[in-house]
Amino acid sequence: MSSCIFCDIIDRKAEGHIIYEDDLVCCFMDKYPINPGHVLVVPKRHAAEFTDVDPASLQAVILAAQKAAKAIESSFETDGITVMQNNGIFKDVEHYHMHIVPRYKGDGFGWVEPEIDVSSVDLEALEQKIRGAMTK
Repeated sequence: MSSCIFCDIIDRKAEGHIIYEDDLVCCFMDKYPINPGHVLVVPKRHAAEFTDVDPASLQAVILAAQKAAKAIESSFETDGITVMQNNGIFKDVEHYHMHIVPRYKGDGFGWVEPEIDVSSVDLEALEQKIRGAMTK
């Protein structure tokens, strides 16, 4: 494996503002935050994709994310919290991570949904395809 900045932060080989860690996860401040207080929750065991994370680490990630969200909400006067993660070409670090972002009305961050003609989507066919894949 080539160098991973998140593994380096976890191993204290790179600077990171760690706010919480246990045996399975490490939580630290995002170096390029969407809003101040933006935290990353990272499994200590390296996995590039969400689908590669072992079940124990994945459980620890979501529980640490909940803990971080509560801490952010109690530390800042947020209007809400956004919890998100990206996979494939949409992530900027090749180590699975979850973002916990404090949100404020009018902060300019948002989700842009494409305009799709839902009348042309065959939901039944999609359901059958995904259901079949989940039973494998």
